[in-house]
Amino acid sequence: MLRRTRTAIGLAVTALVVALSAPAVQADTNAPTGPSSDRAEADNAVYVVQPRSDGTTYTAIYEPAPGVTADELRSTLRRQGVRGVQDENSALGIGIAGCSPIVGTASAWCGHKWAYGPFNDPQVYFLDHSGDSWPVTDARVDWYQAPGIDAYYRWHTAGCPGGGRHCVHVYSGNYGTAWYGLTEASTSGGYFVDGSVTVKLNDQVTPNTYAARRSVACHEMGHALGLDHNGSTNSCLSVPEFPQHPSSDDFAVLNQLYPKPGT
Repeated sequence: MLRRTRTAIGLAVTALVVALSAPAVQADTNAPTGPSSDRAEADNAVYVVQPRSDGTTYTAIYEPAPGVTADELRSTLRRQGVRGVQDENSALGIGIAGCSPIVGTASAWCGHKWAYGPFNDPQVYFLDHSGDSWPVTDARVDWYQAPGIDAYYRWHTAGCPGGGRHCVHVYSGNYGTAWYGLTEASTSGGYFVDGSVTVKLNDQVTPNTYAARRSVACHEMGHALGLDHNGSTNSCLSVPEFPQHPSSDDFAVLNQLYPKPGT
């Protein structure tokens, strides 16, 4: 059930709009290469990893705000008392390099995926707590088209449907000026723990335009499905370009990350 009509749809689409390319879908276990004009800059996201006493691991991906370096964001988080701030992404096999499956310039978020439950594809519901300016409904439409996993939308008051279905809570708010998007989750045995996956969209930093906010929502929701960053500038998972839509490589990674049972 859609909660309301987004009046921001009519706003002019800004330069963040980048047409989806259609590169050949081919798995590759190495970091992708390509023309610099088609490549995102080095991944400057900041990762937090906290092993827990119950055997689970908490992980968060923070996207630095414009003008904030990764080192500055690390310092800010540490001053705020955040434990487990990682110094180097490449040493962990995270970031643009990512983990297998790797398709073209896209990759999976290491050790983060959804269980199937009783379904042929994992069923993930985005429970929307965000404000009117965030087009979570529209970003979800993109991810619903991805093969291998089914992404649905619900206004948060409807609750999580249960029955082996998974839920991601999506919030917006004024979270300071250091980062504009955050996805956090706990995992056990390489799978997301139900009820632990949260997306936060920062009103204070992200421009209040349809294009910018759809881009950031698409990016963080992609993480919540199990994707890491994309090394190409034609994907909303790129860093820091943020087009509005996923690329065919992102879809291909999800298709391999969640193969049909028995294949």
